[in-house]
Amino acid sequence: MNIFRPQIPYVFHPPRYSRIWAPMLRHFSGRFLLSRKFRTRVTSVEGLERLAALSREGHAILVAPNHADHADPHVLVRASHQEGLPLHFMAAREGFERGRLSAFALQRMGAFSVDREGVDVSAIKTAIQLLQNGEYPLVMFPEGEIYHHHEALDELNEGVATILLRASTRLKEGKRSYMVPTALRYVHDPSVEATFAARMSRLEKSVTWKPRPHVDIVARIYQLGGGLIALKEQEFLGHTMDAPLVERIVNLQGALVAQMEEKHGRSGGSDRLPERVKALRSKVRKALINQGEYPDERSQWSLYDDLDRLFVAVQLYSYPGQYLAEAPSVDRIAETLLKLEEDVLGKGDYPVFREAHVHFDEPLDVSVFLSERGLDTKTGVKPLTQHVAMRIQAMLEHVSVNG
Repeated sequence: MNIFRPQIPYVFHPPRYSRIWAPMLRHFSGRFLLSRKFRTRVTSVEGLERLAALSREGHAILVAPNHADHADPHVLVRASHQEGLPLHFMAAREGFERGRLSAFALQRMGAFSVDREGVDVSAIKTAIQLLQNGEYPLVMFPEGEIYHHHEALDELNEGVATILLRASTRLKEGKRSYMVPTALRYVHDPSVEATFAARMSRLEKSVTWKPRPHVDIVARIYQLGGGLIALKEQEFLGHTMDAPLVERIVNLQGALVAQMEEKHGRSGGSDRLPERVKALRSKVRKALINQGEYPDERSQWSLYDDLDRLFVAVQLYSYPGQYLAEAPSVDRIAETLLKLEEDVLGKGDYPVFREAHVHFDEPLDVSVFLSERGLDTKTGVKPLTQHVAMRIQAMLEHVSVNG
């Protein structure tokens, strides 16, 4: 998020899948974005045949993948093309707001926008309608954000299950609804390890530290993390904390969100931090939009500063404790360096090719799932969400060990 970016009223962008434009855009996605920008090859796809067969029969299919990399949509497009299967995507509004060309391309590929910081009725209705029509599967990322830790799934948003269960009550006779948990796992070429020292030195130099190329790379990452968190503590709290790094991360993100809730008169209650941030960002962005064409400069800056603080809270949330320390593999080090580069330098580096493994789970008939557990479309939301999370995590671990 850019704190200087003007806030504009949200405009819903519906899907406009085009059989003429989609092949050309798919080629661009694979040849230039997936291959050249994200340096990724899709090397294995499992379970696609079952999903494609059900789609061709016109059933409602919701694909729910983990979301740990910017390449994820492009990987899914490439994978599904093996069966000639187009996909619809629910995608964040920001992608459509980059410009008319970006919006045009996304819509012709079957994507539609969603405002993640509000109740986007248009997006919800569109998702349900696409599932009812059953022409192509719908992809929704239940994690919502990209956190760059492929082997550890973040808590899933229950809205994905809610949409599919609502759609399941409106299907034509003979049609059924299916949830397809999906795992996307990236495995780096071993040559990426040779890039670690130089990339870490660049990060250290960016905070005026002397590079220490002979120190263990994981130790360097945690030392830099401690320095960065101290800078943010001083910036936002006026002092540094005396506690282990993980505890400091949790405390600072909580303090930032609590500050904003107090300022804007909102209580977070028992909500998870992402939901609290979502509600606050929605309120701040509405305030910026409603100030008129020539808002007071000081009040505008204060609101943008609030957005910046909330963004820092989300950045901190995306560093999952001991993820790196508990298993400092080449992949986890590469993921962490990429994330640090994005957060510190503004742009992550994909220095070598990666293999993308895609595993579509056995499609889950939601009617059978509810019936076996004595649930209905309301009481089944949480159990279905938990089941999806369990299946994705199991597949990620399988690929991690055997991929």
